[in-house]
Amino acid sequence: MRKTAFFMAIVVLAGCGASVVRGPEVAVSNDGRTTDAQLATGTKAVDDPARTDTGGVPQRNAAGTWVGVAPESDVLAAGDGTASIALWVDAPTARPRVRVPMDVSLVIDTSGSMAGAKIENARRASNLLVDDLADGDIVSIVSFNDDAKTIAEPTVLSSETRRSLKAKIALLQPNGSTNMFDGLGLGETHVARAPNTHAVRRVVVISDGITNVGPSSPEALGALAERGIRFHAQVTSLGVGNDYDERTLNALATRSTGRLYHLSDPKEMASLVGHELELLRSTVATDAFVEVVPAPGVDLVGVEGVRSERGADGAFKLPLGALFSGQHREAVLRVRLHDTTATSSRALASVRLHFRDPDDGDVPRIQEVVARAGFSSDAASVAKAENAKAKSIIAVMDASKLELGASQSAGQGQFAAADKQLEEAQLALETRAKKATDDSERARLSAVARKVASARAQVQAAPSAPAATQRNMTLELNAAGMHDSGF
Repeated sequence: MRKTAFFMAIVVLAGCGASVVRGPEVAVSNDGRTTDAQLATGTKAVDDPARTDTGGVPQRNAAGTWVGVAPESDVLAAGDGTASIALWVDAPTARPRVRVPMDVSLVIDTSGSMAGAKIENARRASNLLVDDLADGDIVSIVSFNDDAKTIAEPTVLSSETRRSLKAKIALLQPNGSTNMFDGLGLGETHVARAPNTHAVRRVVVISDGITNVGPSSPEALGALAERGIRFHAQVTSLGVGNDYDERTLNALATRSTGRLYHLSDPKEMASLVGHELELLRSTVATDAFVEVVPAPGVDLVGVEGVRSERGADGAFKLPLGALFSGQHREAVLRVRLHDTTATSSRALASVRLHFRDPDDGDVPRIQEVVARAGFSSDAASVAKAENAKAKSIIAVMDASKLELGASQSAGQGQFAAADKQLEEAQLALETRAKKATDDSERARLSAVARKVASARAQVQAAPSAPAATQRNMTLELNAAGMHDSGF
């Protein structure tokens, strides 16, 4: 039998609502009849997670799965050398019955550039965080300028401690330079001490500038953020104004599987902190990660777009952290196949979602699906078996990469290059939307295409715009690309 090296990409997505499986067995849908092949090819939808037969209180269904997989075609081209598979994780949209206790460290830039409205709104956002978290949650506050200092040690919230924390927040004053490395490190140190009861652990960084004291590269700060994953901490970055380094804040979010917000107006700070807390309150799973185990004859080559860890056995681990209701994540896993001569469906990889379920005593859960495909040298057969959902996922992810690239080009004043990248993304999305047979997929693709078209119009007008407008456009484009990538 002829052996052929075959490359494949797997896209990982965590997003819309689905149901929960209540045990470590292979997941099935609510009708109990879904086969591995149906789950693997995305041909069977899971039931809605909310049901109202429990006194009107939405509950997550005990059967069903969050994880699914679909190749770009159920029949892949033999000997072609490249292909893609979409794999998704759908956190349920129903609110959790149990609220997970939180440990949050607020890390605030108090350098001189934060004077005025920025520090005033940072104090306001800090007070909102202290008010909105529940009694029993833990809060610490760190400030950084020339160096980093702890304003408030990890404090269990109560009516008495809230007053003490607010008094300390009122003393925050801007001066000096920007030592984000020490500030982030100190915040992580506090969250690392969280008790096991507080499974949601977040470091929230607020900054308006570029690090100019201590290690300052995106790589160094990203590696520091990634260190927090060891004790289940993630980083949320809030970039305030037009002067912060988006590459650094991107690295904090991506390397820790966290989030990024761009704030053009400091007045948005409190509302975005409130939004972040609302997401954390809707946590439906903690310590989540995807494990991809190759089938015999398959090598997992690497991951694009999300942090990953390669195991000694050739498997990959993709940390997701705490999942909130309806969360959406994407990545690409490259795979090499050594035999594409099979005509019947064959297994490519076992994809396993691991998480802890706060609605059931934090018990560990495992859900599994198997990626499968057949192979053919007939191009018509491959085209006929095309999977619309997988194609739309891949198209949106490719567009997000082009958005981020366009942001970097615009940041360097290369507006023509940025426009060309966005044009490529827009045309690809519009082409895929026309081919989509599913209404929801067509709507999703069209919405992203319209957003990219709007960004193109801004890029085309940028050469004659004031410098501040150009910079804000660049940051908004970066934030859009990060959002479409799942951050």
